[in-house]
Amino acid sequence: MRAINAAILLLALAATAQASAFYPRKQPYTIGHRGASGLRPEHTIAAYQLAIDLGADFIECDVVLTRDLVPVCRHEPLLSGTTDADQKFPDRIRSYIVDGYNWTGVFSTDLTLAEVKTLRAKQQFAERDQSYNGQFEVPTLEEYIKLAQSNPNRTVGIYPETKHPTWHDSLPQVKAADTTMSDIVLNMLRKYGYRGPVNSAAWVRRPAFIQSFEVGNLKYLSKKTCIPLVQLMDYFDTPVPDLANTTYADLMTDMGIAEVATYAAGVGPWKNTLLVPAANALANATNGANLASSGLAERIRRAGMQANGTCHRLCPQMHPYTFRDEAYRLKYGNFSSSYDEYEAYFVRLGIDGAFTDFPGTLSTWLGIKAQEGGRLWNTITLNAKPKAKAGNPAKCNRV
Repeated sequence: MRAINAAILLLALAATAQASAFYPRKQPYTIGHRGASGLRPEHTIAAYQLAIDLGADFIECDVVLTRDLVPVCRHEPLLSGTTDADQKFPDRIRSYIVDGYNWTGVFSTDLTLAEVKTLRAKQQFAERDQSYNGQFEVPTLEEYIKLAQSNPNRTVGIYPETKHPTWHDSLPQVKAADTTMSDIVLNMLRKYGYRGPVNSAAWVRRPAFIQSFEVGNLKYLSKKTCIPLVQLMDYFDTPVPDLANTTYADLMTDMGIAEVATYAAGVGPWKNTLLVPAANALANATNGANLASSGLAERIRRAGMQANGTCHRLCPQMHPYTFRDEAYRLKYGNFSSSYDEYEAYFVRLGIDGAFTDFPGTLSTWLGIKAQEGGRLWNTITLNAKPKAKAGNPAKCNRV
């Protein structure tokens, strides 16, 4: 396993040498999903650093809060599945209903930062390498940002997600502090110089996207910052957490996309909503031949995305999730390899980037594709021809 990892690292480093700066782009983005979470326990400094080493353009951090309101990097406020929290704090096991789901275990919001720092991360997927369990602590949002900014060789972007912001905002300690999760995250980003719309000079120096599955907090953030916002979307029939009687299918209509375009710079859909089972497809069809476009990618491209009311010309951003290398995960579409899956999404649909647990695979594939003669990516972001001066897409008085 470690020999394979080393080989991937060498290939990815070669591919990274072919990648351009953030503006103008020559190829789409590789987004390290929870870092290189296929190879290290997710949301650890080790996972983030490996993602950077493997060529990720962005590293993703899901943000949750501690009891003392420090933002830390975990996929959920429930810590039980990815750390040893239940073993170290059995007296803190609680049950909470979060966005309609009843969860039981130890929650970040019931531990102080000092207590969270005693925890050690573990790999939550049994089929993945378990040898790193117990070695790495839980990083703070600030530590994650410092790591991204410490890379001496190239710019590394950040991609924080506010996890369950409505639920977090309902907690007594958040109310007592007269703040919101969105403000806590935004204040940290401001502290480290993140500002400006996509491809502005400020953004290129400190590239960042803020993402959320909720709508209200993105609309709130759109009034306070020019940092580009990304509306995450789950499966068609999944309820939008903060909108009553609304599913993500409602956000995916022409009218829904038009509304998203008033506050967001892009969309992060689940990949299975972009390519869906094709009618009359052969059961043994391979490499995506049994899948057809749902029309969502085309609707997003037609609408374009707005960020804070001003289109940035090189938008929309379309970053689906989550791409993984394991063979059994490629059965959707009967893909023979991750490369074949990437071909379907990047070349057929024209996505602008992707969240992946294995950033070395995507970075290497993009590097290989970049060597093709006459390569022209089928994306709005890369093909748009800005009429105004590059790097100054819009004035924005907010940071």
